[in-house]
Amino acid sequence: MDCRPPAPLAFAEVIVEWYRLHGDKDLPWRTTSDPWAVLVAALLLRKTTVRQVLGVYGEFLRRWPSPRELAGAAVEEVEEVLRPLGIEKVRARLFKRLAEELLSKYGGEVPLSLDKLRGLPGVGDYAAREVLVAVAGAAEPLLDRNAARVLERVFGVKSRRQRPHTDPELWEFAKRLVPPESPREYNFGLLDFARKICTARSPRCGACPLASCCRYYASGGAPSAKHIKR
Repeated sequence: MDCRPPAPLAFAEVIVEWYRLHGDKDLPWRTTSDPWAVLVAALLLRKTTVRQVLGVYGEFLRRWPSPRELAGAAVEEVEEVLRPLGIEKVRARLFKRLAEELLSKYGGEVPLSLDKLRGLPGVGDYAAREVLVAVAGAAEPLLDRNAARVLERVFGVKSRRQRPHTDPELWEFAKRLVPPESPREYNFGLLDFARKICTARSPRCGACPLASCCRYYASGGAPSAKHIKR
């Protein structure tokens, strides 16, 4: 069975509509406009699950509602709060460095600049863009390994990198898909869609609104060999 991948606008419309119906819109870091709260969530969610983060997120922000409070906290206290997530010593030291730099360089405020955010300890492309998308409504992509999987499957593109979500060409491809009028709903929808429908193992193709135009589904689940066009 052959199929034509969706146009960028059509793809975005499907993802946004799916998110409005099925997305996790009530997650606390999606209902706030506080850049610190969004940045904390982005860093906590690394190498762990949404459920685990929900167990510590509220307590973290209750104790340290801004970088200023965290900068003055004992690292052992931070480790205690983060222990349920694992690697708490590494996480705690990173958060302390981040808070101290935000305090020294930006007066305790989280800058809304991609370059300034990426220059902070532990804040890479993904976390920086998540802050800008969630707080400022920036038309930026959020490309983690799960979102990358959806794009590779639906559009039949394939990164040349072993870790596709680190591929600048895939980031550029992803950026062309972001609808400027609804970047928050689109990006959060794509992340939820990847986690609930287009899963790494046993994807739920029967429940997928994109199945009729998905290269992966059309090929019977075979990986694509079409590399991203430069």
